[in-house]
Amino acid sequence: MVETSDDGILAEYMVSYWSMKHEKIDRPTKLLETLYITERYQAGDSLREARSVYDHAVWNGVSVAEMDRRLADLDQFMRDRVRERAAQWGQPH
Repeated sequence: MVETSDDGILAEYMVSYWSMKHEKIDRPTKLLETLYITERYQAGDSLREARSVYDHAVWNGVSVAEMDRRLADLDQFMRDRVRERAAQWGQPH
């Protein structure tokens, strides 16, 4: 069953993100979608809606430097979320 809560949807993207990083898979399209969804989550938007309206055209005109900064923020956000979840579940990080 696909999770429909914002936290559940974010968890799906977290798993995908770490899978791409761990397996060294170059999936720029999925990475940009993950960035978009994560930024929408941080903004407090509905992820169900954000996922349904996502279009890669949102990245048109974004500079390379800005994209690099936002991807670094994504990585830090994902690391922080993993640490938070590990603490919730009583696991060492």
